[in-house]
Amino acid sequence: MGRFARIGIDWIRLLLVNPMLIRFFIPWITSLKDERTPLKDGKPWITFEAEEWLNSFLDKKMSVFEWGSGGSTIFLSRRVKKLVSVEHDPDWYKQVKIVLKKNNISNCKCLLIEPERTVDMKTNPSNPLSYASSLQTYEGMSFETYAKSIEPFPDESFDLVLIDGRARPSCVFHAISKVRLGGFLMLDDSDRKSYQIGENLLVNWKRADFFGPCPYSINFRQTTVWKKAKLAEEESLIGEKYCFSDHYAMQYHGFLEWRKLGFR
Repeated sequence: MGRFARIGIDWIRLLLVNPMLIRFFIPWITSLKDERTPLKDGKPWITFEAEEWLNSFLDKKMSVFEWGSGGSTIFLSRRVKKLVSVEHDPDWYKQVKIVLKKNNISNCKCLLIEPERTVDMKTNPSNPLSYASSLQTYEGMSFETYAKSIEPFPDESFDLVLIDGRARPSCVFHAISKVRLGGFLMLDDSDRKSYQIGENLLVNWKRADFFGPCPYSINFRQTTVWKKAKLAEEESLIGEKYCFSDHYAMQYHGFLEWRKLGFR
């Protein structure tokens, strides 16, 4: 089956599950133009629905921490009081800093923390204590200092922690105590099996999945938000607008199974 036929079928399947996602079709198409990038657009590289939720949630009183700088750094800085952004790649770090300066953004503290070569390396990247990246480029490298960069901040310092960088299960592990009660943790590409152990650390948090189109990418992806609920809190995670009903949840999992079977 051709590439465009597969994309069309994927959209049809997705809209049968959640028809409201049609509102992202035109923005998705336009985002695929060659000149468009998250950094140029000042947009996070997460699903459209997750970005929509961020727009509804963020305000100028908030403090946010992110692993993985880029378009999200520009987006978040414009909407919150304070942002701490951690990046591992020195060249990309410089590009982000240039864009921040060009836009006169001064409420963002950017940290460059590169991985370190190690001989005592636990190679399972899904283990939060391995501090490893699943990318072969970083084999034999440790992201321990990178993942622990949030530790100097007091517990419950941040209204939101966004994880979209390297060694994500390790970042989840160190972020848990730093999110305030009632605050949120966002993990991009949360449908990847290698992140499952990190997600298991959040089993007592309330969860909402945003699965669907993502700008600058032809493939559907998943971004997940967890809320650090207060004791005896009974309200829903974010509201019915952002939560699957049981019917949609079953169809969603059916969509994933359909993709696994290879009907392209």
